[in-house]
Amino acid sequence: MLMRVPNMFVPFLPLRNVIIRHKYHIKVWHPQLYKGAWGNPAMAKHAAGQGKSAHAPAMENGVCIICGQARTGVPAMPEFPILAARKLRALLGQPAKHTVACGEHLGEARQRRVKYEKKARDYAIGAILFFGFVMLGSMAYGKFSLGLALPALLGAFFIALLPNFYYFPPFQE
Repeated sequence: MLMRVPNMFVPFLPLRNVIIRHKYHIKVWHPQLYKGAWGNPAMAKHAAGQGKSAHAPAMENGVCIICGQARTGVPAMPEFPILAARKLRALLGQPAKHTVACGEHLGEARQRRVKYEKKARDYAIGAILFFGFVMLGSMAYGKFSLGLALPALLGAFFIALLPNFYYFPPFQE
């Protein structure tokens, strides 16, 4: 029998979602994971792991980012560039288009995202090195100038922004 531990017995807030199933078995229950699972037969299947896999990505209609055709596929996760593009389209009065990766191109889309993340990391390291070398160069001549720090920071900032020209959105797993 499942029994929820009352709040008065659990002094720490994260531990109040513990369920005791048997004498020696403790199961963690979180309301966000199993919304409505208690008393709802459809959700109880998901809670028991019998329904559709929780890891299967939701499919949406949209425009494939690789082939550019209207297809059903895995939607892009809503990061800032995606949300900004959608907001801009709405402000311009254009119809909303969802960015998806169709089943044929999902592997290629994930590879391109990995390339983007690697490029972003490399450029960030390059920006830090640029700033460091400019500051070390000024100290090597015996003069540390705050007037040089601002252009060095500005240059490092622009170097760090360069990989955003190659931005590729992540897709749901």
